[in-house]
Amino acid sequence: FSFYSLIFAPFISFSYHLNFSPVLRFYKGLIFISKDEQEIIQKINPKKYKDEFIALPSQIVLNFPEKIKNIQNLELLPEPQTSKSPEIRDYQKKAFKMWSGDGNCKGTIVMPTGTGKTYLAIYCICYLKLPTLCVTPTLALVDQWIQKLKSFFEEVGEWTGRAKILKPVTVSTYDSASISAEFLGNKFAFLIFDEVHHLPAENYRKIAQMSIAWNRLGLTATLERQDGLHTLIPELVGNFIYKVNIQDVRNFIADWQIIQLNIKMAKEDFIKYSTLMKKYRDFCISLGLNPGEKETFLQVLRMSFKDPLAREAISSLREAKKLAMNYDGKINLVRQILKKHKGERILIFTDSQQMAYKISETFLIPAITSEISTEERNFYLKAFSEGKITALVSAHVLDEGIDVPEASVAVIVSGSGSPREFVQRLGRILRPSKPKAIMYEIISSATSEYSTSKRRKEALYEEM
Repeated sequence: FSFYSLIFAPFISFSYHLNFSPVLRFYKGLIFISKDEQEIIQKINPKKYKDEFIALPSQIVLNFPEKIKNIQNLELLPEPQTSKSPEIRDYQKKAFKMWSGDGNCKGTIVMPTGTGKTYLAIYCICYLKLPTLCVTPTLALVDQWIQKLKSFFEEVGEWTGRAKILKPVTVSTYDSASISAEFLGNKFAFLIFDEVHHLPAENYRKIAQMSIAWNRLGLTATLERQDGLHTLIPELVGNFIYKVNIQDVRNFIADWQIIQLNIKMAKEDFIKYSTLMKKYRDFCISLGLNPGEKETFLQVLRMSFKDPLAREAISSLREAKKLAMNYDGKINLVRQILKKHKGERILIFTDSQQMAYKISETFLIPAITSEISTEERNFYLKAFSEGKITALVSAHVLDEGIDVPEASVAVIVSGSGSPREFVQRLGRILRPSKPKAIMYEIISSATSEYSTSKRRKEALYEEM
């Protein structure tokens, strides 16, 4: 109970002086429980203090929905007013029925990028007609949600660093909602988590934990996290998880083709690459570890903070991957792709800002990286949408949370083995605005990029 001890201490003296009745009571993101509520006490084993018990609201609403009516001190916002709801497709209707069928309206729906997660969420709000908080990863997504919500609801609020306006339907970022979790916790009956895979992060969990919302919807294209924390999502959003597969939406998205382009490194570069990789592998083998496993890398990385040999091994691995990812020969293939698809809208993805800027400088293409301002990024995206710019290069910024429906060609110059990253990048070009979408992968021959490419595509091919 170390977690409970930290967050409950400031409120215990306050609760002790109140007249406590045999009900549940919300106070600053916590639920105070009467000792007479034996069913709750026996099941969730809350923290005890004298004659009281304290729990997180999520423990009550997810385990004892029938007790919600007994919770005092709720300050729910008014019901949202709407005169219409969005038209949804058959696969969205099926997902909705699965989510709402038992009347609990809790859980996560996994849908490919570009298949209408936002409109499905709006349909759910129209169905429930309850005050709703929508949580998104970025301000760009906040803007997109607000724009779409205003087509259906009279009042849409924003709770971010730039505005604090609560309305029956309010949009926030994970950062802002987590900072205000105890204040927002008793205001909404419905929580929507866009890109719900962000929620299990330690700083964000309390958004769900401190909320009395008895209706919860998680949305994402790829649920799994590399750190395994996605296993916490059911206890934060609800046990239900429904997956809409690629085959379910083939009639509603562009057909696509993935083309792998292999490039041979120059002899001297390949010798340098092989030498660096051998140094890393030999160090791993000397420890009795498999060099190809992620856990091995993490173990060597931890050792590198105090072991010079481990630090040298990690440095060698990074230099080798940098040679493979940023190999100058890839620039020539990018040039050929740009020429072949002249006039089409093209998104180029890299794993490094250095390569993004190199491509930007070579072809006079705007680079969207974490270093540019939101205003500059929005300017480029607007120009791209209007056709004034036909290509953009990005180092991770466009992987998630940016709506770019016009693109039909994607180029992966370098990328990680993350299936989520790959699915998100593919999703940027699957909108039905074009009959055919093409993704190019540029791979340095005989390097670790081969296995990296295979890993990131496994989740996609499992569905086909």
